[in-house]
Amino acid sequence: MIVLAVIGLLSFGATTQAQINYSSTTNSSIYFDGAGRFVFNAGVNSFQITSGTAAGLFGQLTGIFTIGTITTDTASTATVTGSGTLVIFDGNNNLTATLECTDIQQVGTGGSLNVNGAVNITAVTYAGTNPDLQALATAGSGSNVLSFHFNPAMSLSTLANGGGPNQASFSGTIANSSPTPTPTP
Repeated sequence: MIVLAVIGLLSFGATTQAQINYSSTTNSSIYFDGAGRFVFNAGVNSFQITSGTAAGLFGQLTGIFTIGTITTDTASTATVTGSGTLVIFDGNNNLTATLECTDIQQVGTGGSLNVNGAVNITAVTYAGTNPDLQALATAGSGSNVLSFHFNPAMSLSTLANGGGPNQASFSGTIANSSPTPTPTP
């Protein structure tokens, strides 16, 4: 009985889990230059959020990213270096964060960035009132996993070092990192 009373007096600080799905807007793409680099073109409003409390908001991905040495087993993979920014516009305030892509994988017609969902969004700031964007900012970091497709299929070697440029639409998911809740009396 005493244990239950003590548990009842404690509350745990909770972090809301945000999962934000998005897809590229018309005329936006991931753009492989054929010289080992890729960017996201179309600038402002390169993607639109399709889920959660932020659905309908627009954002952009910026930066120049370099594809490292490619290894091929059942999939072609490589590390990715470089950094950029993630911005989501809520109409009054912008969520901003530093973005890294960490790695790239290609299998058949599909490709993806940040294959294992590592934390690759850091320094997240936001002063607005949208709950999903607040959850991402409160966590301070998160992961952005992005996918793209080419039909017919293009190898990662072709995208990185073959004739280019090549570009494709993209979609992805942003999730905040959940810090371990801490008990508060």
